[in-house]
Amino acid sequence: MAKHDDTERLLSELLAQLHTKQANEIRPSNGGILRGADGQLLGKINSNKYDRESILNKYGPFGSKYSQTSIFSQYSKYGSKYGPYSVNNPMTSTPPEIIVNGRVVAKVSANPRIQNRISPEDFFATLNENPSLLLEGEIINSGPSLARRSEQAYIEADDGTFLGKLNPNQYDSDSIFNEYGGYGSTYSPTSIFNEYGSYGGEYSSLSPFNEYTSSPPKIIVNGKAIAHLTVNEYLNPRVNPKKIKQWAMENVPQL
Repeated sequence: MAKHDDTERLLSELLAQLHTKQANEIRPSNGGILRGADGQLLGKINSNKYDRESILNKYGPFGSKYSQTSIFSQYSKYGSKYGPYSVNNPMTSTPPEIIVNGRVVAKVSANPRIQNRISPEDFFATLNENPSLLLEGEIINSGPSLARRSEQAYIEADDGTFLGKLNPNQYDSDSIFNEYGGYGSTYSPTSIFNEYGSYGGEYSSLSPFNEYTSSPPKIIVNGKAIAHLTVNEYLNPRVNPKKIKQWAMENVPQL
C-alpha cells in the first residue's frame, strides 16, 4: 500500500510539473478566457474538450485536477477553499475573472459579497451545457440570472431580490441549504433565516415569517411563481417557511 501511495504521489508531482510548463508556454488569446487575479491564465472558455488550452480538457494544464493552474485542483491557489485567488474560497476578495475579448465581464467566486459574480456551481454547469452564455458578457448576478436561465427553483422577495436557490446541495454557494452561504447563513442580509434581516425578521413586510404581510417572498419554479413562502394562512397557495427545506428536498432535484 505504501509503495502504491508513493507511486501515485510521484505521478501527481510529475503531472503538476508538466502542466505548469505547458501553462507557462501559452499566451492569452482573443475570445473568452478565465484569468487569475494575479494575471495567470486559467484556460479558454469553450466547449472543445480536446483543446489543450480549454478549461474542459481534463488532461490539459487548465482542466486537470493535478495542475497548479487549474480551478479543479483542490491544492492549487485557484481551486483550493483557502487559495487567495480561488473560485472556491468564500472569503477571498480576489477571485478569477472571466475575460471576453479583453474585457472583464464577471468574476467566478463562492464569495456572495463579490460584485458582478457567478458562483462556481453555475460557472461549471454553464461551461458544460452552454459556454456561449458566458461569452455574451451579460452576467451580472449569478444567482438570479442563471437560476432563471436554467429554470432552477429559487426564492424571490417581493422587491425582486434573489433569496437563494432551493437546490438541496449544501455545497452550492447560492443555495439556502448552504449554512455558510449568502442565502443560508443566519447572519446574511439576504437570508430568510436571519431573524434580524429584512427578509427574515418577523416584523418585516418582505419576510416569510411575518404573519400579517401581504408581500412575502415567492417560490419560483421554471420561471413561474408557484406559491407564496409565508406563515400568513390567508395567502394561498403557500409553503410554510419553517418547512421550506423539507419541501425542497421532496420537490427539487439536487444539482
